[in-house]
Amino acid sequence: MARSKAHPRGGEAPLPAYYRLQMELLRGIENGRWAPGEAIPPERKMAEDFGVSLGTVNRALANLVNDGYLKRIQGKGTFVAGTTIPLESVRYTRLRRDFSDPDPRFKIKVLSLEETPGFQPANRLLKMRGAGKLWKVRRLFVNRKGPLMYYVSYLPQRLFKDLDQIISPLMEKMTLYEGIEKKYGLPTIFNQELFSAVAADQEVAEVLQAEVGTPVLKIEMLSFTYKEKPYEYRISYCITDDTKMFREM
Repeated sequence: MARSKAHPRGGEAPLPAYYRLQMELLRGIENGRWAPGEAIPPERKMAEDFGVSLGTVNRALANLVNDGYLKRIQGKGTFVAGTTIPLESVRYTRLRRDFSDPDPRFKIKVLSLEETPGFQPANRLLKMRGAGKLWKVRRLFVNRKGPLMYYVSYLPQRLFKDLDQIISPLMEKMTLYEGIEKKYGLPTIFNQELFSAVAADQEVAEVLQAEVGTPVLKIEMLSFTYKEKPYEYRISYCITDDTKMFREM
């Protein structure tokens, strides 16, 4: 955070009222005072509670909306932002033969959830100091024709205590995104992805019921929550000879 300009008398100028309110609300969001999807108090009540003007409240809220912490819904109020990735990209994998095809229905099978030692590049990408431990989550998306995609996710163990007890029972009923948002209060603000074509190794081939060396689409992804903090490094594999990866921006 940039330091405020020096006060003419040698001290520092006081922080603007809107900024102090903005930081107070931000602390409340990050500490779980208001959960993702929950409405914050009305602007007039906030002005009364904090002893500031409505203009000050509006400016603080506008900054938090611009930073992705809050969202405004016309006629309803201001809410803590939940996952902002498009719903169709979060709730299910989109694989199609053609642009006009419907999205396939599938089930999520949890293959394993276990502790694993930290390694590179996962720890570096997750901005973890040293060799902190990770959770390793292996999932398979299948439909009536067979496997669709194989996912391997790595998450910082210190950030998700008791993940194996809290999330594991839910992971065949909802996506990992949903479980993390509901149980840990951390919404996904944005994702970054890298795409490449690779040959399936022994593990990938076995899970996807393919031959070793089969060409597969490999997707590396980082998921970010508040303050551009990465919380998941995921590697997924997909055979695209029958269907193609579909993205709608």
